[in-house]
Amino acid sequence: MFAPRPTSVLLRLGVVSSLTVLLLAQQASPPDPDVRNPDIKIGVPLVLVPVTVTDKRGQFMDGLGAGDFVVLDEGVKQKVRLDTSDTVLAPISLVIAIQSSGISQPVLAKVRKVGGMIQPLVTGERGYVAVLQFDNEVRTIQDFTRDGNRMRGAFESVIARTLKTARLIDAVAEGVDMLATRPEQSRRVMLVFSESRDRGSLLKTPAVIEKAQRAGVSIYIATYSAHATAWTAKPEDNPPLPMGPDFIGGIVELARMGKANDAELFAKATGGRHLSFATLKGLEESIARTGEELHSQYLLSFSPAESSNKGFHKIVVSVPAMANVVIRARPGYWP
Repeated sequence: MFAPRPTSVLLRLGVVSSLTVLLLAQQASPPDPDVRNPDIKIGVPLVLVPVTVTDKRGQFMDGLGAGDFVVLDEGVKQKVRLDTSDTVLAPISLVIAIQSSGISQPVLAKVRKVGGMIQPLVTGERGYVAVLQFDNEVRTIQDFTRDGNRMRGAFESVIARTLKTARLIDAVAEGVDMLATRPEQSRRVMLVFSESRDRGSLLKTPAVIEKAQRAGVSIYIATYSAHATAWTAKPEDNPPLPMGPDFIGGIVELARMGKANDAELFAKATGGRHLSFATLKGLEESIARTGEELHSQYLLSFSPAESSNKGFHKIVVSVPAMANVVIRARPGYWP
């Protein structure tokens, strides 16, 4: 299991937002001039870009400065600022969505044990957490709270209901709507435990991706195979077997596996990450890895120039002096 990052790294928090202004505290009391980038002025709308930088082994790269990064907005190089712990102290607002269909019963036995990990490893004491569960409908089982006991209680209360329906896309949309109500200076993050493909949502993936991008939500999804996890579960945690062979169900399942991987699409389009697990240890490592990444990101910001493009703006981030690093950032923003 991964250990949490040192305090100095934990404080390097970014704000994931499509287009926002500087922190309210900065507006109330004008800060000293920013000697690192005097061209960025208070009150000017900023595009904020959390960036994860790792080596090829997945180890986070510390110690980079603003001058190490190049950010292109629609191919045009931007003057960027790097915020650190002395300029941004942004709490995390986190919505956790848990698939609770009957086929997920072996996984739910594992999920119920990890509620106590969320606050110390992901949000910290200043962050807020809400919990959803979804099958043939999406239900809020815990509104935003900083109470660790409530978080654990929400996880422990998740029960399996319908056998196969799992409206993943609809659950992400509901989580994004909840996060859109959170203060702009908070980091808006979703963490989803589910299969990688949807089972019966009313909404479509592209529309929900745009909604998440406009709300500045980063989506992290830890997925599992309902069939694989059944082999790692205790017999009493597995759902009851159907009466006789389910030939029609098998055909439907094969067809579903040929559809787009919704988890991968959500993660890539929002600057989040798609992880996977099959065991309790794997689930714990997915949570720890998500928290470690959120607290290891660099926050780059820039003031966009006037543009005739009123649609989606593509962002490309690079570190020219370090050719072998792996960089992950939001792919763009809506003005």
